[in-house]
Amino acid sequence: MKTLVKLILTLLVISTFIFTQEKSIEQIMEEEKAALKALENETTDYYAQIEKEFRFYEEKISREYDLYEKQVDEEMKALEEEIMKKWGDKKIDTKEEYVNYDKDLNARGSVNFKNGIIDVEVIVEKPKIDSKPKKAEKQRELLAKKRLQKKLKELLTQKGNDQKPLLQKQIKTTRGKTVTKKNADKYTKNTINKSNIRKKEYKAKDGKTRIKYKVRINMVPNHIEQRAERFKTEVIKQSKRFKIKPSVAFAVMHTESYYNPKARSHVPAYGLMQLVPRSGGRDAYNYIYKKDKLLKSRYLYNAKNNIELGCAYLSKIRYVYFKKIKNDQAAYYCTVCAYNTGAGNVARAITGTKKLGTTAKTVNAHNSKWVYKKLIKNLPYKETKDYLERVNKREQMYVSWN
Repeated sequence: MKTLVKLILTLLVISTFIFTQEKSIEQIMEEEKAALKALENETTDYYAQIEKEFRFYEEKISREYDLYEKQVDEEMKALEEEIMKKWGDKKIDTKEEYVNYDKDLNARGSVNFKNGIIDVEVIVEKPKIDSKPKKAEKQRELLAKKRLQKKLKELLTQKGNDQKPLLQKQIKTTRGKTVTKKNADKYTKNTINKSNIRKKEYKAKDGKTRIKYKVRINMVPNHIEQRAERFKTEVIKQSKRFKIKPSVAFAVMHTESYYNPKARSHVPAYGLMQLVPRSGGRDAYNYIYKKDKLLKSRYLYNAKNNIELGCAYLSKIRYVYFKKIKNDQAAYYCTVCAYNTGAGNVARAITGTKKLGTTAKTVNAHNSKWVYKKLIKNLPYKETKDYLERVNKREQMYVSWN
């Protein structure tokens, strides 16, 4: 009997122990579930906060762009008005032409990088009444020549962002010598004194009568090639870094700005590869540095920065937007067009939709010639069609630089 009681008591203790253990395990499991749920909620909240902060920062940068673009636009309009008052025109920077005014706006020098022409102009006020017309005219011409010489020398010795003369190897003397800082003074005096100075009298918007004096100078015949050589090392470096062909980068740069480091379009886009701060420039910077940032014109006028971002943008278009396109030549045609008009317009030209995946499938089902013809036929803007033709043709000029 005692033995039986002992056995029952032992079983009761064991069962109680087992029950207690089972209850503890259930509690532990419940606690683990609760902890996991809390961690999941915490993680969700964390990423939601990160996304919220990212959107806030993105919107903040966008607002900065809005303010900056407004400021630039207002400053440009004010400058154009002042130029119009004095000159009767509003000649300003373009993609192809760099225009530099004196602070008082009485002299300007313009460099047409496409046509290889330099124009130096000055204006001199003419009084309503000249007591000694011939003497006054001679004095005005002497003053004009002096200002023309000064402005021309300024252009010839002006430095780019790379600290090299902006017009390095672009001008030669009548004896075939390259104009440098050392002989610039002598060259300008000889050129202005011997040139046929064009003269035009006009009444400006401010009501004053002025005389415009102008001298035109031709750059060396191979001026475009000389400028391409100037940026060759950096273009090849950045092209290889971002896995695009140097010949493509050179052809795009040639077409965008004719290697004018001071290029500025009406958009506005800036520099050698004509980057728009809000779109292409911003996208490329984010692609490289994983950071959204306000890029001002000063940053984009820097040749190294511009080449880096331009090559990066071409790379992103090729390896992100059109990464599923297998044929490199077909992808190149699409990339070049997208650089000018956006990937969505390229997709629409090929498939009628903006779906990049569908576009890749369609492109992969045809050869590159079909893609080229399709783009030329269906791209929405003539500008982009012409752009593709020019870049494609010019790329052949730089194939040996790959």
